[in-house]
Amino acid sequence: MTRVERSVELFIAVSTFIVAVSHIVLPTDWATLYRQLHELRRTGAFINGMITLIPGVLIVAGHWVWSFPGIVVTLYGILLVIKSAVCLLFPDVALRSMRRGGDSPRGFVGAGVVLLFLSAWTCFSLWITRG
Repeated sequence: MTRVERSVELFIAVSTFIVAVSHIVLPTDWATLYRQLHELRRTGAFINGMITLIPGVLIVAGHWVWSFPGIVVTLYGILLVIKSAVCLLFPDVALRSMRRGGDSPRGFVGAGVVLLFLSAWTCFSLWITRG
């Protein structure tokens, strides 16, 4: 594993852990954020897309790994880029999803659990490829 790939994995391990805990502990605040972004209409969709695009492109550019266990991080990056593309190219579709997020704080708890697993998986990947 290259130094850049390890750096991207460390970035993902730390950032997903923090966002995961925030989702789990403060789901109502996340729902409020999504409601407020939804109220901004297309501008809110564009903001959501740009926030997602930055880490997604970072991952795709620096972690194009198709072997175990790093493939999980690469796929996560691709999903973030797809999400941002939907927000930026099809904002009305993104707004429907954002409205659902604003109406359901429990969904953020589930997303937080998924991100917690991703953080743990990335730590595992860093551990087994150390050296």
